[in-house]
Amino acid sequence: MKKVIASVGLMALATVSYADKDLGLDEICNFNGGFQGIVTFNGAPYLRCDLPASIAVNDTVLLAKNSFAFPVLRPIVWALPGVVVVGNGHIQNANPSTVDKTVLKIEAGTQIAGAVDSNSALVITRGAQIDAQGNSASPIIFSSIDNNMTGSGEWGGLVLAGFGESNGCPNTNGEDSCEMEGVAAAYYYGGGKYLNETMSSGTLEYVVIAEGGHEVAVASEINGLTLYTVNSSTNINNVHIHNNQDDGIEFFGGDAAVENLWLTCNQDDSVDWDEGYRGSLTNVSIAQGDNADHAFELANNPDSVTAAPIARGIVTNVSVGFVGSMPGSTDVPLKLKEGTDAYFENVQILGYAGKACNDTSSAIGSSSTSYTGDVFNTMEYDCSPANDNTSYMALPASALATGYSNTSFWSAPSCN
Repeated sequence: MKKVIASVGLMALATVSYADKDLGLDEICNFNGGFQGIVTFNGAPYLRCDLPASIAVNDTVLLAKNSFAFPVLRPIVWALPGVVVVGNGHIQNANPSTVDKTVLKIEAGTQIAGAVDSNSALVITRGAQIDAQGNSASPIIFSSIDNNMTGSGEWGGLVLAGFGESNGCPNTNGEDSCEMEGVAAAYYYGGGKYLNETMSSGTLEYVVIAEGGHEVAVASEINGLTLYTVNSSTNINNVHIHNNQDDGIEFFGGDAAVENLWLTCNQDDSVDWDEGYRGSLTNVSIAQGDNADHAFELANNPDSVTAAPIARGIVTNVSVGFVGSMPGSTDVPLKLKEGTDAYFENVQILGYAGKACNDTSSAIGSSSTSYTGDVFNTMEYDCSPANDNTSYMALPASALATGYSNTSFWSAPSCN
């Protein structure tokens, strides 16, 4: 945890004007947070501004990189003391036409930090949006509020929810039935009573999410980035997720499209989808460390493998590499299960010699699904294409693939 410096010489506050809606809180925090003092954050002094538990103003709220209250700009670390909820779309049976439409705008270079060892998370609910547009020189960084970037499971993660379709919780008697995992009870997502597959959840551009995945209950952690029935009108491009204790990114239904994605040292699966996900991942670089689970763990629906719509994500231009020192400790790179379809194109999997490429032990579930929708094109690998059920999801012969070798915009610490 950061040590608050008790005695500081704050300069006289300056008069400033604000273009966006403010929350009426402390002026040092641009009226959008509660001032907690000056802290040392990643080796530099920052103003710690705690965000309130609820941000629902039906307007745009700006989280700026610096405080505007001084003649000389002072950097802010915006802290998540617990679960911070944007909008009110998590309420059961929220209506897309009347739900609060708050936009949380985050300036390039801004630091967002979750309280250490707490169920801290930022949740963008149905109808609300995040507008997080960093750039390669000044990314927006989500991490825990301590003095390094090497932790894991120290805070929760970033959650986006939409009104899209999930096959895991269809409209039952006109009521929402999809509830988020690991956040809080009775936080709803999905179309349910009001299906809307065109409403955007905003923009994530040049964003880092690190050190997340705090366990909120036994075997219940938050993913680095969780997308609950988010649709393809949401812009997710150039995102780096590092050292999450749970999955790096998980999709629950929807058809979100993600482009330019780096996943490093995540301890559960790097990519997970279920509940009928039908989106796309393009240009993905995955580095798996010791004791990691799968690079891709993909399902349709664990309770009903034939539930519609059938999950079928499109995955193109992918490099998966094992970078640890104990190859026997990590799981196989691919696990397609419980009725999912998938399309893979131009995939490179290296560092898995002596392991199977694909775990199909739970592929069929309780049905006789034939998996005729699975496609594997241009696959280069050093793992074994044999699996425990060779009649399903056989990989083609290894052939030269380029994968995705672009260097991330953010220099991640090495895997522990």
